[in-house]
Amino acid sequence: MPELSTILLIGGFLIISVAANHLSGFFTRFNLPLITGLLIIGILSGPFVFGLITTDSWHKLNFINEISLAFIAFAASAELYLKELRNRLNSIKWMTFTQLIVTFTLSSVGIYLMGDMLPFISELGVKGRIAIAILIGTIFIARSPASAIALISEMRAKGPFTQTVMGVTVLIDFLVIILFTINLSIGIALINDEEISFAFISILLIEMGASFGLGMLLGKLIQLILGRRMSLNVKGVLIVLSGYMAYVLDHHVEIESLEYLGKSYKLEPLLICIIGSFWITNHTRYRAEFTKILKDISLYIYVPFFTLIGVSLSLDLLVQFAGITLILFLIRLGSIMIGAYLGGAIVKDPPLFKRVGWMPYITQAGVGLGLTTIAAHTFPQLGVEFSTLVISTIVLNQIVGPP
Repeated sequence: MPELSTILLIGGFLIISVAANHLSGFFTRFNLPLITGLLIIGILSGPFVFGLITTDSWHKLNFINEISLAFIAFAASAELYLKELRNRLNSIKWMTFTQLIVTFTLSSVGIYLMGDMLPFISELGVKGRIAIAILIGTIFIARSPASAIALISEMRAKGPFTQTVMGVTVLIDFLVIILFTINLSIGIALINDEEISFAFISILLIEMGASFGLGMLLGKLIQLILGRRMSLNVKGVLIVLSGYMAYVLDHHVEIESLEYLGKSYKLEPLLICIIGSFWITNHTRYRAEFTKILKDISLYIYVPFFTLIGVSLSLDLLVQFAGITLILFLIRLGSIMIGAYLGGAIVKDPPLFKRVGWMPYITQAGVGLGLTTIAAHTFPQLGVEFSTLVISTIVLNQIVGPP
């Protein structure tokens, strides 16, 4: 049974979330994204301003992060409907490839070279610096399908450019989760000074293979839920809980394998969830219903998730890292511009497409923030400096991108 203090903490946070949902509307009047408002309300509620949620207590709410991450993986993969992307597949393929490679490479190298400016990186040594560089470089690849969809809808945009933008945005968010899964395992090995041997790679492949298999089982479970005659709200709750069970299973596997095998092995809950969602979207007749359910419950997931992220941010570090945040923003922006131009040049897009092709890809939101929370939770020794720096860069991308 949960302790009374934990129950009171959850109740208090739910009240804060309801308030954040209403108060964040104030920020939209200034053409700022709703997410920005939620993050700011979270910061104000956290230990550095009003102290409604203390530093010691917000860690107990980590299950909210895990529920939200499962939902984010569902939502990202649900947009990857292959039949709709077929017309622009060549452009989408090359634009995705060039942006992924260029953004990851330039961002990782830039962060590695800036390591001396960041105490939480410089203290880790060369291997640790490489680990953090490739993790942040991976996070910087993530885009925001929700922001892209909102802007396209508002501008009533149609045509080949719009099709390419949506395809690239969705496909990148799908691939970045897989890449992050691999790089997180490599990062753990580097920081723990483990050898990246054939055995390590074999174990990683086994873990990913098991996660793929469990993802297919999760897809079958969600298909079973969608096939039942019950209200969409009940289906929504069951789908979200089924995604959260991937995290519960991962925790048990990690604990039990350490106890009985002397070494902890992991599943990849994000990978499990995106495979399950991909199955529903592309191989069942429930795509429309699944998408509608995700859309209907998205507010109930995103409000507490982004508010909790705001609570976890350190206000003094936000100010301290302002200059570095701007540098990271410019590095990522430059890499997106180069990657988009190269992709357009390879497929011989019109000159206008190549000139403006980078603009729709600046914005970041759920996936980037979700991956940041996973990395911060995996490496608690980095403290709040890591998450504050990366999240402040994501927030800047989220503010600058839509205009």
